[in-house]
Amino acid sequence: MKQIICNIWDLHSTHWIVIPTNIGWKSNGDNVMGAGLAKQAALKYPDLPKFYGDYCQEDMEASAVIAYPEFKLIMFPVKELNRNHPHLSWKQDASLPLIEKSAKELSIFPGNIAIPMVGCGAGNLKEEEVLPVLERYLSKDNFILVRQTA
Repeated sequence: MKQIICNIWDLHSTHWIVIPTNIGWKSNGDNVMGAGLAKQAALKYPDLPKFYGDYCQEDMEASAVIAYPEFKLIMFPVKELNRNHPHLSWKQDASLPLIEKSAKELSIFPGNIAIPMVGCGAGNLKEEEVLPVLERYLSKDNFILVRQTA
């Protein structure tokens, strides 16, 4: 896995973009995408929250990494489902075991894939916790870890 510093969206013409997500949905069925890269993706692609929210409602805790092929996006769960209050799933800290599960699933995706440091922004994890997990599963050259520019 290569590492670069840039705006991840600058790679979108040649790479799939990984979007860190929560497994949850609002009362209208949309996934809550209110911060970070998820918010940016939702603003760029207004149908995305509905697409992913529907998927989360169907698969619930079993929600896996899933592609949104029309726009070369890959939804990457980092925050677990709050079963009692799905609309609040976004408020939890990211889960390292869920990131590991998601990284393992992502590892079989073909094509060039740009992934941010998942779980370290609004997920409150430390890079030194997450990086070894990503390196374990995403070691192939088609994966680029993107550290965002300020």
